[in-house]
Amino acid sequence: IARLSISRIRGLLILLHMFFGDCGVESTFTGEDPAQLWRAMQAVAESPTYDEGDFTKRWTVVENIVVVDNVDWRIDITRHLKRLLRRPGAKPLYEDLHWRFEIQLFHEDPPRARFIAIDPALPTKVQYEGDRYFAEVRSILSGYPRPADLEDSKDSPAD
Repeated sequence: IARLSISRIRGLLILLHMFFGDCGVESTFTGEDPAQLWRAMQAVAESPTYDEGDFTKRWTVVENIVVVDNVDWRIDITRHLKRLLRRPGAKPLYEDLHWRFEIQLFHEDPPRARFIAIDPALPTKVQYEGDRYFAEVRSILSGYPRPADLEDSKDSPAD
């Protein structure tokens, strides 16, 4: 019976890790220059925006620590977000959220990037955050808006 319990516990831990750990989103950037894509990914990581039209998606960035690895084309983000959500007919909800993400750009043709949450998280929330991140990257790459620091970046990796 003890072996059965350990076996079930192991299985449960594996399932929990599959559902809540290392959740992520991938995106392919056909036709994009990898060096320019890399600069756009850095710009979005360093200046996140949560000013959504939908008030239920708005957050205040309290802390945003970004570590860029130009050799492996990886970005590590530790982010602290807060908000006071006031919905009609409901009590105000205070939320305090801590995220740790890893974003990797792969040397492929076309370039492919993966966004994962390092800490356990609900897959739907990670999916939303990853999609939001890649939408901002695509917005910069399309030229709207294009921050001046993106064009002047000298830290881009060599091809």
